[in-house]
Amino acid sequence: MSENIDYAEMLEIPVNTLNVTKKRSKRRREARELKDEVVEAVNERLESGAREEAVTEGENITDYGQPRVYAEASSDAEPQKKFLEGKLLVVEFVAVCLLCAAIVLTNLFWENSAINTFFRGLISEPAPVAAQDERSYAELTLYPVVSDSEIVCSVTDTGVLTFTGACSVYAPYGGTVKNVAQGENGATVEIAHTTTFSTVITNLTHAYVSAGDTVFATIPVGYSDGSSAISVAMYDSGTLITAYTVNEDNDILWNV
Repeated sequence: MSENIDYAEMLEIPVNTLNVTKKRSKRRREARELKDEVVEAVNERLESGAREEAVTEGENITDYGQPRVYAEASSDAEPQKKFLEGKLLVVEFVAVCLLCAAIVLTNLFWENSAINTFFRGLISEPAPVAAQDERSYAELTLYPVVSDSEIVCSVTDTGVLTFTGACSVYAPYGGTVKNVAQGENGATVEIAHTTTFSTVITNLTHAYVSAGDTVFATIPVGYSDGSSAISVAMYDSGTLITAYTVNEDNDILWNV
């Protein structure tokens, strides 16, 4: 009976809720601190190794159950690489512009420069060969070699036309200057009129032409001051022509 009473009394005893706090073990805290130190040491080692070897993109490194993702080592180098490539392109562009400007200025101010000579050699075509004049000397009408009517021209027995006086001297026919030489008594000019017909004028005080020049019968080829006799010899294939005379107007007439 007393047990029932004790049980009834126990039911009437108020019950309070208790909060139980579990105190961490010092040993576990020390182990946790040791773990953190190990993690930090590993992270430092990984960071120093990343400078020597690139970490593969997307690679995860797990330290004691904590995943740690490292960015690519090349992520910082790529912008620098692109920057250097951009600068290189700019430098190349500037160099090309300077080269083009140098070529243009050279073409404008230096006609015979090495660059101009090189490019002319690439684009220039060979000069056409002049047509050969096969006419005989007898087919040509010659002009007087002097324009002053007061000067008397004569022809020697050997076929050389001579005169003395201060005057301009002309070629008897148009042609191309083959040679100009300076002698004791003056300059000598050789002129080719056709393939076979040529003239040699000697003892000029001054020669107005040079080798390769084109001459005309109406334009002087030289000048005589009258100190030496001028001689004019005409040749057919190297043979001195003698079949001509000179009239009072100094016109040259063929005897054929």
